[in-house]
Amino acid sequence: MRGMISLIGEQPIPNLLPLRHLRPEQAVFVHTKLTQKTAENLQKLVEREGRISTDLLLTDPYDIARIEEDLKGRIRERGWADSDLVFNLTGGTKTMVLAAYRVAEAHRAPFVYLQSEGKRSRLYRYEFGDRGYRLAEDHMLPGLLTIDDYIWVHMGRYPEPARSKEDLGSRFEQALQEALEGCVDEVKRGVILSGALELDLVVRLGNQVGVIQAKTGKKAMGKEGLDQLKAACGRENLGTYTVKILAINQRWDPTMENLRELAEAWQITVIELPSFTEQSPVLSPEDQKRLRSEVRRALGG
Repeated sequence: MRGMISLIGEQPIPNLLPLRHLRPEQAVFVHTKLTQKTAENLQKLVEREGRISTDLLLTDPYDIARIEEDLKGRIRERGWADSDLVFNLTGGTKTMVLAAYRVAEAHRAPFVYLQSEGKRSRLYRYEFGDRGYRLAEDHMLPGLLTIDDYIWVHMGRYPEPARSKEDLGSRFEQALQEALEGCVDEVKRGVILSGALELDLVVRLGNQVGVIQAKTGKKAMGKEGLDQLKAACGRENLGTYTVKILAINQRWDPTMENLRELAEAWQITVIELPSFTEQSPVLSPEDQKRLRSEVRRALGG
């Protein structure tokens, strides 16, 4: 195919994965004023790779007639025939999806939708026939991105490495990293997301990315780690689909029920690893096994 028309929402990954899977020659990112930064981040990442030429198309988020006219106009400008086109209808507003579907139907062009629920990347491709559309492909996508890609499309820049430290918390992070090597597809330690926000570990399994904040001692018994995860995985940073994990070297007893309830409300997985202490700064085989199992489960493995 020559051209893919992608509707841009707040989450960039549903646009990046189909693009890398289908590999069109050209791509148009249809965005609104609200999602312009997301479209620009995606464009910069794709253009850096040099395989797909891209451009942006600003449209109205709710005016169906305007959206249709903008799409048809760009197709005419590109000189695309009906057989050149594919539409990605995963992002955008509901009215953008409706307008794009109408244009796809008029051109008898296939369209795709990426299902991200269940921590899987499942791509559905539909084609038009004599009796309307039909499902032509149902494909589970392999891993098509890296941690750096993930951070770039959300933040518009690659992460900075954090300065190394020599304390108990740093040794705990190192123990987590060593235990997770080979258990997940990628693990990166010490990532500066912004000036005041440092991530202890970032992990990836397939196309699912998670942040791990590691806390020891008194910090493991407080709310700081939960707050950091909520901020890192908010809409302004890595997005709400990013998995949130708190690893601590303490046990939360029944008096900490308020923290457990908060973690559950914020969809944060808490992993207790009490074998790691100041006197014995290593993870026991049982805690290593627990860590690997819980992290993979949180990432959908």
